Amino acid sequence: MTMRHAEREIRDKEIIKAILDMCEVINIGFFDDKYPYVLPVNFGYEYGDDLVFYTHHAPDGYKNTLVARNPNVCVATNVFKGHIYNDYDHSSHDYRSVMAFGEMAFIDPGAVEYERAWRALGRAYGHDVSNHLLTPESKNSALMGKITCRPENVVGKAQRPIRGLEDVPFKI
Repeated sequence: MTMRHAEREIRDKEIIKAILDMCEVINIGFFDDKYPYVLPVNFGYEYGDDLVFYTHHAPDGYKNTLVARNPNVCVATNVFKGHIYNDYDHSSHDYRSVMAFGEMAFIDPGAVEYERAWRALGRAYGHDVSNHLLTPESKNSALMGKITCRPENVVGKAQRPIRGLEDVPFKI
């Protein structure tokens, strides 16, 4: 990924995690026949060696067909703040964003990772995932997605350069 304003590019894992912690929704871009198919979803994540997004979906849907055809996806998310003075370029807005490219797969409900995905999703929204979400009946009604993104395919961006974690926070 090449960025025109390289000074705004963010590659630091801790800063990217801080931005993701502010975001409530990711937009997943799937390959479709003529146009991209973009789906906004809630998410949880883990950022170890790779950035892994966890999402939940209905067990049936067009995205399932698209992932089966081509598992390569783009993930984008952002937080936008308007009507503020920005010392960097005197604009009246500010933002933080993350974009990543990766592969999406669906997690087998019998796999240990299925519970891990639910717990990551719960952490993102401050909810304890109760065991009723992990019953066989619940597992048949919710499909858990996993998007794995290599670090070189993950980039953040901000309106003004972010030099450290202290530059990340703003309240919306």
